[in-house]
Amino acid sequence: MRLRARLSTTVAGLTAVLTLTATLSGCMTVHGEEAIVPAADTEEAQDVLEHYVEVYNEAKPANDSELNATIEVGGLGAINGAVLDARAGAIADAEEQGDQRIIDQINEAYGPEAFTPLELEDVRYHIPEQAGWPKFFVADAQSNLTENRWLLVFTRNAIDEDWRASYLGQVPTAQLPEFAEEENGNGALVDIPLTGTDGDDLAVAPGELSAAYADYLTAGGVDPTFTAGPYTTEALANREAANSNAAFRTDYIDEPAEGAEYAPVAIRTADGGALVFFTTVHNSKQTVAEGEDPVEVLDLDPASLALMDGEARRAVTWQRVAYQVAYVPAGEGQVEILGQSRGATSVTGE
Repeated sequence: MRLRARLSTTVAGLTAVLTLTATLSGCMTVHGEEAIVPAADTEEAQDVLEHYVEVYNEAKPANDSELNATIEVGGLGAINGAVLDARAGAIADAEEQGDQRIIDQINEAYGPEAFTPLELEDVRYHIPEQAGWPKFFVADAQSNLTENRWLLVFTRNAIDEDWRASYLGQVPTAQLPEFAEEENGNGALVDIPLTGTDGDDLAVAPGELSAAYADYLTAGGVDPTFTAGPYTTEALANREAANSNAAFRTDYIDEPAEGAEYAPVAIRTADGGALVFFTTVHNSKQTVAEGEDPVEVLDLDPASLALMDGEARRAVTWQRVAYQVAYVPAGEGQVEILGQSRGATSVTGE
C-alpha cells in the first residue's frame, strides 16, 4: 500500500449541508457558544485514509459487506454493501446447488486473485473549520484504479464515532475546479452550510440539487437546469432506446434521497460557484411481454438473482442509489454533473 501525502497539505474549508441536528458532545465551548475548530488535524486525516485503504483492500475481495460498513456510509456504503452482498449471496446459492461454474466465474472476476489493491498517491487533505456535529473532511488523491482524481468525503456524527466515507467523487483533473480560500490567512476554504443564505447566490442551492436532478429526469430534460452530458441528455436517450425493445418495457421513478446519511456536501469554488456532492434514488420496473422469461429477457445474472426478493415471473423492480459530484455556478447558469456512481441496492421480482 502506498499513501504518500504531500507535506504541504491544503487545509480546505468544507461543510456538509445536513438536515441532521448537530449534537454538542465533544465540542469545545467558549462563552456558551460552540467553538469553530478544524474537523480533524492532518495527522488524524492521514490515519483515517490509511485505515480506509487497508479495510477496502480486505473487504472488497472477501465480499464482506459488514466489514465494508465500518468504513463507508451513505450512498457509497449502500451501493458497495449491496454489491458485496449480491456476490456473496450468489456464491452461497451456487454452493447450495453444487454449481462450481458460477463460483469460479465470480471468483475469477472479483475474487482475491482478480482484485487490484487500492493505492492512493499525491494526497491532499481539505479540512474545514466547523462548530458542532457532524464534521467532515475531504481526501483528494490520485488512485491507481482510475485516471481521475478521487475525492473521498469522510464524516462522523460524534467524537466517539469512527470516520467513514460517505462520498467518492471521481473527477478528471482538468475538470476539478479550484477551491476558494478564506481571507484569514490559515488556508481554510469557504464552506456552504444548508441553513442560512450562504448558498442563495448559486444557480441551485446545494440542499435543492437532489430534487432538481430527480425532477429533470422525471420531466424528460425539458428543464435546462443541467448541461448536456452522460448523466443528463445521454441518460434520457438511453432510457428511450431501452424502451424500443418489444420484449419488455421499463417505467422509471426518480426521487431525491432522504435521510441524514444521504445529505449533500458543498465546497465553495474560487469563481464563486460550488462543488456539490449529492445523492438520488432511482426506481425502475421492467415488465416483460406475455410469454417471455424475465430471467432470460432481462439477462439477470446470479448476483442480481441473489439480491432479489420474490420471484421474477413477469416483472422486476430495481431500486438504485446514485451519488453525483457537480459543479454549480454562481448566479444564473447550468449545473454540470462531473461524475456519477450508481448501483442497485434492492431487486424485487413479481
